[in-house]
Amino acid sequence: MKNYRLAWSISLIIIALTNILILISNNTAFNLPDGMTRFFGVLDLCSIVVLVYTTVKMRQ
Repeated sequence: MKNYRLAWSISLIIIALTNILILISNNTAFNLPDGMTRFFGVLDLCSIVVLVYTTVKMRQ
């Protein structure tokens, strides 16, 4: 149970940080290269999958 909660917390932090980084880069003159934007997008998607999996496991 503790490992699920740790993975859940880490995935929430990663989702928040990647979304903030992409939001800041889109709204300012600082543009991330296309490869970095795609990397952060994939990282965000992987974190969402981990978040869903750990949420289901904690609810069982």
